[in-house]
Amino acid sequence: MADVRPNIPELGSIKTAVLMYYQKPALRNADIHDLFPHCGKDTVQRLKKLGRKKTEELGNQHWHSLTVNTHDAYLAWGLDIVDLEKRYSKLKRLGVET
Repeated sequence: MADVRPNIPELGSIKTAVLMYYQKPALRNADIHDLFPHCGKDTVQRLKKLGRKKTEELGNQHWHSLTVNTHDAYLAWGLDIVDLEKRYSKLKRLGVET
């Protein structure tokens, strides 16, 4: 049976997703809420749990109980940074406010 992708909320902003990926090595609850502004506290906790699970699967070290590794979380959530960068660049070239 194929892996089922968990229900991930809609991103608030591609720009925020790209900037956060490169600016923050670890994400706190407020950061996750900034990425997905239309989700509640329970969803933020669920997303954080998915990110931590990916960290464990990859054999990476978890450093702080209040955060989740940004790279691992993006993988867990199905956020492809290369694709997001391309989309962000295209929007900038089109003059769309991001």
